[in-house]
Amino acid sequence: MSRIADLVGRGVRVTVANQAKGEPTEIPADFFEGHELRAVARFDSPADVQDFAAVYAEAEIPAPFNAYGVDRMAEILESKRLASLPREVRVAAVMASLEAAGVSLPQVVRDAFVRERALGAFVVAKEREVAALKQRVETRMATLKREIEAFVSEKNAEIDALQKGGDSAGGAFAQLQLRKRQEQERLRQVLSHFVPDGANPVPVG
Repeated sequence: MSRIADLVGRGVRVTVANQAKGEPTEIPADFFEGHELRAVARFDSPADVQDFAAVYAEAEIPAPFNAYGVDRMAEILESKRLASLPREVRVAAVMASLEAAGVSLPQVVRDAFVRERALGAFVVAKEREVAALKQRVETRMATLKREIEAFVSEKNAEIDALQKGGDSAGGAFAQLQLRKRQEQERLRQVLSHFVPDGANPVPVG
């Protein structure tokens, strides 16, 4: 049961003006209940759709009787010929047009009702799409962050290894230079017993 039908069933009265009789016409609950929309779980139209006609088409809203729906009423009310006239005159013109077309005002109300229901379903569907998209985005972002953290950790480890390798090589070279000077001094000392300093082929370290 639709929300409006439920409200009517609980005693809430829904009425429309009746220009011919000069009194409001009450619309029963079963009038709305008998025109439930086809269940639409997904709409292809984007959330920023410019014309809701596409939404109404996807919801398979039936064409209004004799093409006199809420849009036709709006066209008549907003026509240049009636725009400057008092509200009562414009309403009377619409009612006369409906009568000439054999359309009742409740039928137009029904047309507006099902369109509003379609828009509600459209909004709910787009809300689900946004929630699903946000979930996918958050999941992907979390994955990328983990990949970045793993990459940074790997490269930092590589940098540390390179640094240690460089430090080790530098230390070994410094030790080589020291040992070379020590060996050079030992060789010079040995030869110094046999040759004068000026003839010693081993230079001073």
